[in-house]
Amino acid sequence: MMGGSDLVKQGLQGVRRDLIIRLEMSALTPEKGEIIRFYAVNRWDEDDEFDEWARPSVPVSQEAEQIVGATNERLARCRPAEAVLDDFLVFLDG
Repeated sequence: MMGGSDLVKQGLQGVRRDLIIRLEMSALTPEKGEIIRFYAVNRWDEDDEFDEWARPSVPVSQEAEQIVGATNERLARCRPAEAVLDDFLVFLDG
């Protein structure tokens, strides 16, 4: 298996995507919350990026609001999490 520096030495030939993924949750544990931010970027191509906030089915906890910096009021204007997830999965498959 090659590491990042090996890929740089070899060049980007043959490398399709190397995604960095970040997900933000509506609560402090996955059992109590759901994903409210879907983010991914190709580390070799910054234009290959997905970044969207989603409206959760239950309100974001106060603790999560403080950590992620997104309020229930702001998220109320976003698309439902299920719709964003569908588009995120298409992006990941791309």
